Amino acid sequence: MKKYRGIRKALTSYIDAFLLTGETVENIRDIWYKFKGDIEHLKNMPDDKWDKYVNHLIGEYLYELFLDGDVTLYNRLNIITKGLNNDTHSYNTPIVLFTEKATRSTDILAKALECGVYSSTGQIPSFESVNIAHYLTRTAANNIAYLIAITDYDPSGESIFHSLALKVEMDLKLINPDIKFVAIPVLFGNDYTDITTRYPTYALSENKKNKLNQAWIQKGQTRGVELNVVENKAQLLESIILNSVDSKVVKALSRHQWNKQKEAELLAKDSHYQELNQQLKQRVSTIKDEVRSMQTQFNSNWPTPIDADSILNMTREKKMPNN
Repeated sequence: MKKYRGIRKALTSYIDAFLLTGETVENIRDIWYKFKGDIEHLKNMPDDKWDKYVNHLIGEYLYELFLDGDVTLYNRLNIITKGLNNDTHSYNTPIVLFTEKATRSTDILAKALECGVYSSTGQIPSFESVNIAHYLTRTAANNIAYLIAITDYDPSGESIFHSLALKVEMDLKLINPDIKFVAIPVLFGNDYTDITTRYPTYALSENKKNKLNQAWIQKGQTRGVELNVVENKAQLLESIILNSVDSKVVKALSRHQWNKQKEAELLAKDSHYQELNQQLKQRVSTIKDEVRSMQTQFNSNWPTPIDADSILNMTREKKMPNN
């Protein structure tokens, strides 16, 4: 870990103190709020810059702790990326689809594959790559995991995916070095010429400060293709997966889906199940009717500060007088 000095050293001591409490948070900013008032005396810049500075430092420091071997840190804190979806299936294929833009095609395919979808339009925060690595660790039953990208065909799309793939690979090595990691970019054709003649293109900015664009332009690649203009994205992804993913992974998913289909078919034909299911629906309906018919009273005295237990008791069932 790098050596911190001055204000950065003082701030990391507050982070360390918070970590010792064992509390959980929803995001990096929540950590800052835990000691925001205590560090006002250290502020030496305008509020907006101080906000970005402190939160960037917290993210950087946590990732250094993770890289130094504290691989359960993010799990303990319960910092979960909102960018990674489909993490609630009972079965998950060890694949994360990466896209710059949420598209109907990737959503449909992710549901069919029962895998994760990660969407990001810019810089990838470190805790997000760690979350993806944990997801792949959990789902990699055959010790193999995939990150498959479908992005704009341009320097930015290429760079974002490359950066994410490197981070996830490094994080996976710390969490479980036995997992083989494969990163696959989905292209819309065989090469630059094929892709730019097949789809509508746009001219890359020639601004000399844009190093990503300049690297492409120097190779004679002056145009890009937006993901939105590409048709049949789901078929493209499906083709890549069938041709590039290990057969064990594909077979496991196929078997799982076959099992689900057969279970559904048998349940649909099973008279005992249908009878029990109908009884259950009727019982739920009866209970709902009973609850709606109850007479209640509402205590509108809102406590300050808000007391969660008191809120739960604001609505009460009326005590009917004894006859």
